[in-house]
Amino acid sequence: MTEDAGHVRVCEYRRCGAPLPPAVGRGSRARFCQDGKTWGRRNLSCRDAEAVLSDAESLRESDTELDDTAVTALADQVDRVLEPARGLVDTLTTLRHQLEATTATALAERDAALAEADEHRLQRGRAEAETAQARDTVETALAAAESAEKAKAAALRERDEELAARRAAVQEQQRAEGQLAAVRDELARVADRADASAALAGERAAVIATLTAELAATRSALEDERGRGHAATARAEAAETRAETVRERLDAARKEHAEAMAAQEDALAALRADHAKAMEAARAGSDRRLAELQSAHEQTVRSMHETTTALGAELRAAQSRADVAERELAQVLATLRQTPDLPEILKQLLDRLPEPS
Repeated sequence: MTEDAGHVRVCEYRRCGAPLPPAVGRGSRARFCQDGKTWGRRNLSCRDAEAVLSDAESLRESDTELDDTAVTALADQVDRVLEPARGLVDTLTTLRHQLEATTATALAERDAALAEADEHRLQRGRAEAETAQARDTVETALAAAESAEKAKAAALRERDEELAARRAAVQEQQRAEGQLAAVRDELARVADRADASAALAGERAAVIATLTAELAATRSALEDERGRGHAATARAEAAETRAETVRERLDAARKEHAEAMAAQEDALAALRADHAKAMEAARAGSDRRLAELQSAHEQTVRSMHETTTALGAELRAAQSRADVAERELAQVLATLRQTPDLPEILKQLLDRLPEPS
């Protein structure tokens, strides 16, 4: 049907009537819309929809009736064609369920492996924390040993000072003894002079008095020297006592340092042994678990590969059966559509059937 309104061409589909673009050149002119517009449940173009309406009108104009035998035969043929399609749907549904179950199992194993890896990381973090704590303990022991060394050095310095004081006291005592010897020699000389001057007592009275004064002064100096000698001896004895005390403190510091070093060595050995055992156990557990997870993963991959291969084979077989059924269905539909004077009931039945691809 062509509608002409002022040389404006329209679509010949009776239910469309949309204006067509002006023709360019002298070639054949389009009679229907070319913009991809569709109609009905089957998404028919304007050309196909017009052809369907024309076929329907020709069927309504025919007086031919369809008997029950033809309808029954058609229904049997349609059922025979659709039966492989139903089997294909059931097969695909089963395959989908199997694939979902396999995927869920693989995901569960993956989650378990991730949780196991997190636990191993946590254990490794704890081992590192214990190692850090052991390192702090060792550093504390080293600080204590350093303090002991400082105390030892201080004790040694104090002992050296006491020894220096003792040597100074001994030197002072020796100097006092030298002065005492000099005084004694002087007294001997004075006595000699006194004996020599006995005859000259009268003349030497002044000399004797002077000598007596000198003797008294010398005796006084001697007593002073003796007092200083006793003081130096007392200081030497005190220095010896302090040196003995320093020596005892030094021995105690050495003993404490030795005990601290032994304890430190024992602690270090125990920590090294515990750390080595913990690391070896963790490494063995990690390797064993990794091997198990790798074996389980490989088994899962092989199972999924076998399942996928089987599913692919079944899918290809089902696709082949579906292609055969589709070809048979296309032949039946083509035969029906080529049948002249097709009744309305078959026309409606054909419209309800899906269009084969």
